[in-house]
Amino acid sequence: MRKQLVSRRASRAKHARRHSASLQGALSNWTNSIVSRREAERQIERSAERALDLYHNDAMAHGVLESLVVESVGIGLTPQPGPRADWLGLTAEWEADFQTAASRCWEEWGLDCRHWCDATRRLNIYGLQALAYFQWKLLGVGVFQVIAKPRPGAPFSTCLLPIDPFRLVTPCDLADRDIYDGVQIDADGEPEKVWIRKPGALSMRPPSSDCASYDVFDQKTGLPRFLLVCDVRNVAEYRQDSLLGPMIGEIRHSNDLAEAAVVGAMVRNLFTLFINDFGQGAVDRNTPWHQRVMELEKGTVLFGSGKEKPTFFQPDAAPSRYSEMFGAIIDRLGMSTGRGAENVLRKFQASYSASKASMEKADQINEFEHRVLNDQFNQPVWSWILYEATLRGRVPLKAQEYLRNLYAYSCCEHLAQPMRQIDREKAAKASVLELGSHTTSYREIFGRKGNDWRAGLRQVAKEKTFIRELETEYGVDMSSYTIPDSVWKADEASEEENES
Repeated sequence: MRKQLVSRRASRAKHARRHSASLQGALSNWTNSIVSRREAERQIERSAERALDLYHNDAMAHGVLESLVVESVGIGLTPQPGPRADWLGLTAEWEADFQTAASRCWEEWGLDCRHWCDATRRLNIYGLQALAYFQWKLLGVGVFQVIAKPRPGAPFSTCLLPIDPFRLVTPCDLADRDIYDGVQIDADGEPEKVWIRKPGALSMRPPSSDCASYDVFDQKTGLPRFLLVCDVRNVAEYRQDSLLGPMIGEIRHSNDLAEAAVVGAMVRNLFTLFINDFGQGAVDRNTPWHQRVMELEKGTVLFGSGKEKPTFFQPDAAPSRYSEMFGAIIDRLGMSTGRGAENVLRKFQASYSASKASMEKADQINEFEHRVLNDQFNQPVWSWILYEATLRGRVPLKAQEYLRNLYAYSCCEHLAQPMRQIDREKAAKASVLELGSHTTSYREIFGRKGNDWRAGLRQVAKEKTFIRELETEYGVDMSSYTIPDSVWKADEASEEENES
């Protein structure tokens, strides 16, 4: 008995522990158990297919996912080179030259429209970042292959080939191997190979003859050739549940409420008319109801006898309190995304503090997802570009030295999109105070805007030099600009009113 117990515990490291559901999807039919990897793969593929269908056919699901892509990736994450010159014993002059050359290589490789880094020649590097995040959230994993594809006039041959995550499969005849979600692992759980279904394969679960296997890591550089973008929390789990998975019930309830609201609006627009008939052939209490009701296109007419008292009613019970129920669903959707209901609706309160608190909560989730995207996608891509740049002599560094100290040379900070400011005046004052108290730096301040601090300060210096030249040429003073006190007082009064 003890041996069997130890065996089960050991197997948990290599088998996905999931909450599997029956085909009906009812919560009462769900079971919590250790399922086989084949069953786990079927369930997570089914979840991805449902999420994909939901994204294409439901406006709310489409809007939630698109808003998350804009929120987390936006205009893209730009690397700011920061090699560890002090570790390597190099001078500040070398560091500045290396940063300039590396940034130029990044722009030429990822942004030149003649030879984009996408092997399909559709997206630049920022578009590939958005695609990686999109596949990760919608299908559970983003798959990219690093290949060499020389092009005429292209400064680099390194390209990224996006692969449909549904092509990452486990061959049906290799069930005895440690292959999970299409990724083959060794005894320690390290990924060794990936199995990709060939385009001509007819079956969705093909044998190994209809699949192609590739090494995950390059033998010479140690860098990954297959980028699996996901938040791995299990050594055998690579394809995760879709972000829309836990929202399916909420979105369905929302659709039901919307249909009920439409029906309610139609019913409220219909009229019910009660007529006391005193004429010849008037109805009496013994007249059947089917002879006393007249159905019209816009309503219903009820005929009553002269002695019957009419009773009117308002058809407003279908549905009642629609907005309150819809708001509850939006709150739950905001909780499931981690951004809050304000970000789902894109509506913020008038209070500065309340809106700022909601945005800070969303930024915490964004920072976590940036870390996953940077570790799984951006940093390996940046390392590959620097390696080819050393081979081509584009940076002041030799390839052998780069491989010996790859981490120290490839260290960088991936600058996110500019942060939104509710009150730019308060943000500017806070930056001045932080700089004066030495609790921040120009690098951090410019990084919040997605800019390089060296280029930003250099631009400020150029503008100040140009202003002095204009002052000398025209004999005017352009060194200062003051805001009238009335404007300050009006802003402070409106600010206090909003806070109250």
